[in-house]
Amino acid sequence: MELPRLPKVISDCDPKVNGEQIAGKGAELTRIMRDSTTPTDIPVHGTELAAGYATGKFKWSAKGYARFPGVPHVHIDCLGTSPEKAEILDVEPGCAGVQTAATWAKKRKAAFPDGYPPIIYCDRNTLTSLLTAMNAAGLRIVRDFRLWVATLDGTKRIDDMTGVTAVQHKHARKQKPNGQWAEQPGKSATTGHYDESIVYDDNWHPEDDLPYTKNAVIGLVKKGVAEELLAGNTRDEILNLVKQGVAAELGAGNTREEILNLVKQGVAAELGAIHAQEALSGLARQLTDLTILVNKALPPTR
Repeated sequence: MELPRLPKVISDCDPKVNGEQIAGKGAELTRIMRDSTTPTDIPVHGTELAAGYATGKFKWSAKGYARFPGVPHVHIDCLGTSPEKAEILDVEPGCAGVQTAATWAKKRKAAFPDGYPPIIYCDRNTLTSLLTAMNAAGLRIVRDFRLWVATLDGTKRIDDMTGVTAVQHKHARKQKPNGQWAEQPGKSATTGHYDESIVYDDNWHPEDDLPYTKNAVIGLVKKGVAEELLAGNTRDEILNLVKQGVAAELGAGNTREEILNLVKQGVAAELGAIHAQEALSGLARQLTDLTILVNKALPPTR
């Protein structure tokens, strides 16, 4: 029987995403994405992106995703109810309909205004009606949404790859009712119960969506650090860290002895000082020595 399929992500060597040039235009930087209703049916080796359902009866558990460490995890919204938690909307029978796509894309884009455009999964037969509905809602391909197109017959590219993030070119290997394989793996069929897609856009990084761009985040961090360093409470926190560091150093044998010797020397010197100016000078010398000692204990700057 035909195996249920998850939403797929389509990528294309579009020259631009969100008006910006895409690095690595061309097929040489493509990645392999695999999806299945059952996470354990996808081979770990060779999987560069693991795609699973975020909603619906085939929803993946955290354990299912954990089977694929070190690769991006893709989340597919089958029901159209979770645009904030899924990068892709699955438009196909049994999942969301074309009429859901525009609203879903708008909600996703509102949640991540500077993130990667929402991705809609559909097959070639649905493309025309989908694009018509999206355009009627004022949404434009590339600017407001992108596509994951299913061919499932071995076709790796469609005629117009504008806005295509990925193409699902291989279907899950068909099985007989008794569980035996009904076809051999090949150009259009994978080796098991999973679909396979080619991701063309190297700029797509699932799970990296933020309501701010990377540069904006860096700017906010720099601004925040500058402001916090001027705040009194932050200075107190820094001083506390220094105190904690000194306490830690006092716990080290050699450092403890060196600091204790400095203190003894300082006490002896200060006890012998008659005038206040001499006492202050002695303290300054001890502070200088202590500063040198602490600097030696710190890790080298890069």
